Amino acid sequence: MNLEQYIGKEIKVTFIDNQILTGFCNTFTDKMDTEDELYDEITIRTTKSHYVGFNESEIKTIEVIKE
Repeated sequence: MNLEQYIGKEIKVTFIDNQILTGFCNTFTDKMDTEDELYDEITIRTTKSHYVGFNESEIKTIEVIKE
């Protein structure tokens, strides 16, 4: 999954447990720069929380809402 392509975009993320989160993707972290070095990570800004971070293993689907 190429998470870097979502930087600067409004996205809708469906997680593997079917929870849904929408927000503006503001950061990308390559797996080599993460703590466990297993998965790429992104952080999004939502209306409820300024920063929500998660890695690609938690994602079922991502949809771009606004470029």
